[in-house]
Amino acid sequence: MSDLKLSSASLSTKLLVTSLICIIGMIYLTLVVHIWIDTELKPSLVAEAYGNMEYIELTDHAHFYLPYYGLFLFAIPVIMLMFSSYSEIVKRFFAVFPFVVVVIDIASMYLIPYLWKGFAMVLWLAGTCLGTSLFILIVLLMYDVWLRKPILR
Repeated sequence: MSDLKLSSASLSTKLLVTSLICIIGMIYLTLVVHIWIDTELKPSLVAEAYGNMEYIELTDHAHFYLPYYGLFLFAIPVIMLMFSSYSEIVKRFFAVFPFVVVVIDIASMYLIPYLWKGFAMVLWLAGTCLGTSLFILIVLLMYDVWLRKPILR
């Protein structure tokens, strides 16, 4: 992987990466709109919405959100990041952090009705971390693809 870098990729590869990132951004925005419609992104409304759900409804939500978060929103950009010029520390952070937060997000959703409604704040914070992580990933990737000067050997 060390020889393949986004910054020195062909124009067609850069356009493909940019197109994928734009689609991922649109997926995230539609997901946020969906959550906004349900909860207005307020922890009190999150607690109310999830606090009244049965186990099967929570499982349906988890089944809905896991592919969005795990695959569409994070796996693709993180895999692209592995081909960037960033340090191994940055790559390791993004290889783990978003996926740990996805688990916290889904777990807190299950804990709201069964343990404590205060987990709505954990769910809200996890969602905020996920959105921030995705934004940073997108900025890092677009910088590496379009603005970073390729290293000539």
